[in-house]
Amino acid sequence: MSKHDSAGAAEAVDSLPAETPPVPERLMSGLRQAHAEASAALDLRDPVEAVHDLRKGFKRLRALLRLAALAPDRAVAHTARGLRRALAKTARQLAQARDTAAREDALDDLVAKAGLSGGARRAAARALGPAPGAGQGEGVGRHRAGLESQLTQFAEVLPRLGAAVDDKALVDALADEYARARRTGRAVDAEDEESLHELRKAVIAQRYQMELVSPLWPALGQVWVDELQRLRDKLGKHHDLAVLRALVEARPPRAGRPPLWRTELLDAIRARQAKLARSSLRLHARLFAEKPKAFRRRLSAYMSAVSERK
Repeated sequence: MSKHDSAGAAEAVDSLPAETPPVPERLMSGLRQAHAEASAALDLRDPVEAVHDLRKGFKRLRALLRLAALAPDRAVAHTARGLRRALAKTARQLAQARDTAAREDALDDLVAKAGLSGGARRAAARALGPAPGAGQGEGVGRHRAGLESQLTQFAEVLPRLGAAVDDKALVDALADEYARARRTGRAVDAEDEESLHELRKAVIAQRYQMELVSPLWPALGQVWVDELQRLRDKLGKHHDLAVLRALVEARPPRAGRPPLWRTELLDAIRARQAKLARSSLRLHARLFAEKPKAFRRRLSAYMSAVSERK
């Protein structure tokens, strides 16, 4: 991570007022958990595992920062948007260490679900894998100092972000994010990888956001989060296959007939992506059948019921 990125995060933090009201519990708890998850990843020795956990923590933070970005306080909203952009940029810089594992997972999925032969899978892995000795990336490596600085800055500002979103504002923000994910899914073209990728990002955010309120009705809330995770997994597999196909097509065969594994692999990718897209959109339609206003009323009722029992 560059000094410019750290400076950008620091500038966002400094834009908030020094005094804030008492911190509401729900968003603050989620922000602390996500920050702790990202911070713990820096201590992991395995570079791929470290990057995976760090990116996961960042995704959770970015999802919750989307809620803070809808806070009534404009300074808080502005800061949350700036921090979310900084996290997204840092996550992109750390993506390389995950590439090999994602490619292997995609090939395994094709063998299990699309009938790709073991021979084609092994040939593809050899042809598409990193050069001998290239490894799987340096993990956080040279980004460590910048990451530690960025996470320290976030720790300082997170209480002020959480303080700006009380239960009423949280319900409003969750309903707005639900409506966004609903619209995104309804506009998806099943054959358009980019629109499916945008839906995946909206579902990831919704999955982490709904964890904040799942304790209001644990039995129902956990089912909702689990189903969002299932949808996320389907869309994630679709995306990994899109990356795999792009990698294959970026390496055109040499003169003559293409190797048999290449044709078999591309056919399997197309078939598997089509099935994943169809099942993803069916699941999305069920999860997001409720209209946003009804969703907001339901969350408000859950929140009121819990508050009345205190």
